[in-house]
Amino acid sequence: MKRLFLFLVLTPSLLRAEAPKQFPNISGNAMFQVQVDRVISTNANQVPDNNGFVYAEPNFSLNFDRNWSAKTQWRLQPNNILTTRNTTYPERYRNFLQSDRSLINTGETALFVEELKVNYENDDLRAFVGKFDPTFGTAWRKSKRIGVFAAQFNEDYNLREKLGAGVTALLEGSQITFNTFFNDRTGLSNSVIYDRGQAGGGPGIAGNTNFSSYSFSMEGKNFIGVENWFYNFGYRSLGVSKIQNRARETGIVIGSEYLYKISRDSSLIPLVELVSINNFTGEKKRDAHYTTIALIGKYSSWTASTSFVSRIISQNQRANSRMNDRQIQFSIGYKFTDNLTIDISRANVREDGKNGALIGTTISYFYKF
Repeated sequence: MKRLFLFLVLTPSLLRAEAPKQFPNISGNAMFQVQVDRVISTNANQVPDNNGFVYAEPNFSLNFDRNWSAKTQWRLQPNNILTTRNTTYPERYRNFLQSDRSLINTGETALFVEELKVNYENDDLRAFVGKFDPTFGTAWRKSKRIGVFAAQFNEDYNLREKLGAGVTALLEGSQITFNTFFNDRTGLSNSVIYDRGQAGGGPGIAGNTNFSSYSFSMEGKNFIGVENWFYNFGYRSLGVSKIQNRARETGIVIGSEYLYKISRDSSLIPLVELVSINNFTGEKKRDAHYTTIALIGKYSSWTASTSFVSRIISQNQRANSRMNDRQIQFSIGYKFTDNLTIDISRANVREDGKNGALIGTTISYFYKF
């Protein structure tokens, strides 16, 4: 009788679990963030105290069958705070000590296409073509939760908004990716709500030459057989036209983190990522070095971290020939549910020769469908 009871209870759920998916279907997820930060001290001039903005990152996938799909990622962000259109520093994602700061300013909020690609995937590989973000480094990923500000600093070297193709070999515990691409200067580089304009730039901008740019990366876990040791390696080479004072950009990244489990509910994660880029953004002899060192502690629903990020750029063709920027950050966070988190950070920042101290809060919500 007991066996019969278990059979009757479990059979419906097993049937549902094994039922084939209906195609085509739509799946995806969306991340929503509200960030507020305040400059509590600085020696920079005309820097407003308060800043706040809304950020959203929805991902949609139209699945035609088990292998083929069309994937897209959108970004909603304030173009004056988070941008890739800085004319002086083309790589710069955010200026922390800028004069264009305000509390929840929606005046320059832009919605644009980050990725739009056709994707094929099976158990062994993934191949895609369209607009996408080539792989290079991981310390900029928001999912790592290294406080409020660290990811915004490291977004500088994240390769974004490219047109091209890529293929990923899916191995046991790791994946190897090769991408070939060029910068998106089509209508897809524009935005709605706030019109940020179509991407421009002449042949002297790294990545603006067709299909002469590429990147290679490998990331995975259990490095050299050590359980919970995660790693990533990467190389990038971006083409540029052979004109005066321009040269091909090349760069490497090496990253590592280790999950040390103290108990079932607590762990420590030391993390390091090193990046070296020559002829940054295509400018000859403009060389950049990024270093990220962090220690993340987790206990139950709590997270605490300390991090150090440095950005050293030698730019021999400019009057300000050397930039030595850095960020030291202390953070604490709490996960209310699997979908809802809050992080609070205090950071000391040196940027463009100026110093400042900031405190910031980010509330994040993740929804999957």
